[in-house]
This record gives sequence, C-alpha cells and structure tokens, in this order.
Amino acid sequence: MSTARPVDSTSPPPYLVAGAGSSVTLPSYSEELRPQEQTLQYQPVRRRLSAGAESLSPSEYVYSTKYMTLNLGRKLYGTDIPSYGRNGIITGTLAINDFKYAKDITLTILGKVTVVVNHPNIPIPPERRTVLQHTETLWSASDSAPRPDSSQTFSISFPIPTYALGCSSLLPPSTSSYSSAIELDIRYSLTVDMTRQGIHRNQTISTGFYYLPKCTPTNLLEAQVPSAGKTDEETEGLRWKMVEARLDGPNSKQDGSVVRLGLPLPLIFTSGIPIPFRASIISLDSSLSRSRIRAALKVHLIQSTFITSGNRCFRFQNTVGTGEIWKVEKGTGAGIWDVTGSIGGLRRGSEMSWKLVNIVEIQYSVRVTLASIGSIPPSRWEEVVQLVTDEDEIDFELDEALEQPALGLIA
Repeated sequence: MSTARPVDSTSPPPYLVAGAGSSVTLPSYSEELRPQEQTLQYQPVRRRLSAGAESLSPSEYVYSTKYMTLNLGRKLYGTDIPSYGRNGIITGTLAINDFKYAKDITLTILGKVTVVVNHPNIPIPPERRTVLQHTETLWSASDSAPRPDSSQTFSISFPIPTYALGCSSLLPPSTSSYSSAIELDIRYSLTVDMTRQGIHRNQTISTGFYYLPKCTPTNLLEAQVPSAGKTDEETEGLRWKMVEARLDGPNSKQDGSVVRLGLPLPLIFTSGIPIPFRASIISLDSSLSRSRIRAALKVHLIQSTFITSGNRCFRFQNTVGTGEIWKVEKGTGAGIWDVTGSIGGLRRGSEMSWKLVNIVEIQYSVRVTLASIGSIPPSRWEEVVQLVTDEDEIDFELDEALEQPALGLIA
C-alpha cells in the first residue's frame, strides 16, 4: 500500500509521467520570479493571541496543576483570557493544596514587544523590548514561619502601571498582526512557579492576558492640544483646520486655482465614528462640474506603522478608511465649489493611536488627492490625526468605566 507524501510548499508539485520512455517535459521550477510573475502583497492581518493555559471553568478563569489552583475571577467580558483596561488591577487567588517539598512560590507578570521587519535588501534583526515586569514571592521555605501542613490560599493584587517599563510612553495595548513586510506582537502574561526540592518536579501555571486601555479625546487633550491650522473657520458649531493644498502642476499658480481642504478641530477622532471633511475648489474653469469633482477627489484614512531599528526608521502604510462625498455644490462667489463628506469604514473602537518611544508608533493620517480636472493640476494633502477608542460620555466620569477593557481592539 502506498502512502501519500506530505505536502511541501517549498518544492514543486508532483507530476505523473506515463511510462519510462515518455517524452512528457516537466515544467521548470525556480524560487526566482520570472518577468511575468509577481509576489502577492498582503495587508496586515490581526491574529489571535496565544492564550497559554486553558481555563477549567466556563464562568471563571481557573487554571490548575497537581498542587496549585489559580483563579483570576469571573469571565466578565467573554474573552478567552482575562482582560484589563487602563488602570486595571489583576486580582485573584492562588490555592496551594500541598506544600511538601516546596521551596518557594513566585508570581511573575510580563509584557513583551516583538517587532520583525522583513526587508528584501537589508538584514534587520528583530526588535524586542520588555514593557512590563513584576516578580513577587508569595511564599518561601526560607521564611521563619513553619511550613504549612494543610492547604492555604494566597491573594493576588497587582495594579497595572500606566507607563511602559523604563520610558515615558504609555503601556501599549495587546496586539498581534502580520504582513509580508512586518510582524508586530505585544503580549502580556502571568506565571506562577512552585520550585520544589531535589528530584521533585516543579509546578508552573501560565496564562496570557489582554491589556486593552480605553482612550477618549479628553485623555489626549489633557496631555497635548493639537496646533491650529493656517486658517480656522467655524461652521455649524465646529472649528475647522483649513489648509491650502499643494498643486503639483508646473503652472499651478498662473490660472489662480486654489484648493483648500479642512478637518474639524481638535484633530482627534473616535474609531468607528465618521470623520467629516470639507474641500473648497476655487477656479474660473467653466468645465468643472459636480460629476467631475466627485470623480477626481479621493479621501482615505491611512494607518502608518513606524518601526525604529538601530539608526533606521521604516514606515509601513495601510488604508483603513475611505471617504464618501455627501454633496458637491456651488459656493457663494464666482468659481467656488464646496465639497462635504465623511470618512468611514472602521469598526467601533478598533483603532487607537499609540507610541512606544524608539521602537514602534501607530499613527493615522487623512490623505486627500485631487486628480487633474480642467486647468487645475493634481493636488495632494495629508494631515496627521489621532484616533481614540471611545467618545467622551457621562459614563467616563466614573473611574471604573474607563478601566473596562477596549474590546474593539481585539474584535
């Protein structure tokens, strides 16, 4: 009986040749691309973080070995591993049912960042950083207290710090994404180790947990107020940052054409809530029309991942939102066209601006391009904005509401 060979993605597919004297020619195989071939590029894909140990209870996060049982509380948010928000506290209990041969019991909480850049021409070593580290001895045989002769339960309480270890950056959220060019992985874990004497086997319980900090416009404004644009306007109760776009044509200034683009201030927007935009086109070109302007104007929300490796900085871009034009109408005055619309396409609470100094930054920008129409040359404009997970609401006056995890970041 013949058995099927395992599939090897690096080898050519098998071909059957009828008879030993067959003249069938097999296709050539090479890892090098032919002129008519290409490598497919993929957009970043989020993947599920490894959970570590699996909970033994449908309603609580319970993990167990022969001598230890760790309980990290109720499953409040439906996630496979415990989830915590900004200023959250890891609480739970550790039950030890047998201290015989035990030397010490320690609790370790870690957060690690791994960034891999796959550059086609430059070898780049992976960047790794520890952003959270806490070690605590729960029990030790070297203590003066006698060894317990029965089971004992220890309480666990650890406030998650606001800032990353050893720097001024906020502790980054859990994430795991990859593409053909970059891999970004941020994982948090909790481990309990029981070290035992002699030949007796040590005991370990380890589980991951999500750190998903909510962020609101007020959180960002308290730290930094974005600077105003060259021109501020106020319409319908909103202040707008208006900027004159750069026209790319060689004679762009000769015909007097002006393209002005605007976003509402402050430049902080909630993920999943449409971002309004405005544009004003001033031109005496009589060939302009609503349909031509709609076809020429494109607006996108761009996510940029900046990676710092040594003395190099790499930028990887991904389109996460697309603008929709609501209306194009003639403005007050000769040759003026006003355009309004909004950018959508994001899931609620799924994106957030953040930065870990000297290693990685997630940044967003609104990119506007105007193709050449009539006598107006093509123009381009890009404005950096900040994205938050949640709006400012009455609920956020309560600290416990802000401490709830931003589940949209891993949905």
